[in-house]
Amino acid sequence: MMQGSFRMRTLNRLIAPELLRQARVFESMTGQLRTCLKAECAMHCWVGGIRDQTLVVVTDHAGHATRVHYQQGEILKCINKGFRAELPAPLTRLKLKVRPMPQAPVKDIRRPSLSLDNARRLRSTADGIADAGVKAALKRLAGRGTES
Repeated sequence: MMQGSFRMRTLNRLIAPELLRQARVFESMTGQLRTCLKAECAMHCWVGGIRDQTLVVVTDHAGHATRVHYQQGEILKCINKGFRAELPAPLTRLKLKVRPMPQAPVKDIRRPSLSLDNARRLRSTADGIADAGVKAALKRLAGRGTES
């Protein structure tokens, strides 16, 4: 728990407070935007930014962009009403961008290989251990043995 807290404090020092505030506002706006959209479209759209009284909405599919386009009046009214205090001026336009959905990077998880010789040694060691849990764990590990 302490390590996570340390990371958050370090992250807060590295990122400008205004940028963090803006990210939180865009996240809230995305939630509000999604309440204005039909369920099949909502999770495919998010607020990408605001420029010159224009709300930038990003979606991962052109079909969703068409649906958002036809609802832009309702969306702008909803965002303007919900975020009056955060907006320097009311939003008057909506701009759409089609981009792939942002995804967390996938870690390449590779199990270390275990030679047949080492697997035999693990099995032999497991045979001499009385604790059933440790014995079973060593035998499972030995089962990963492959020819190298």
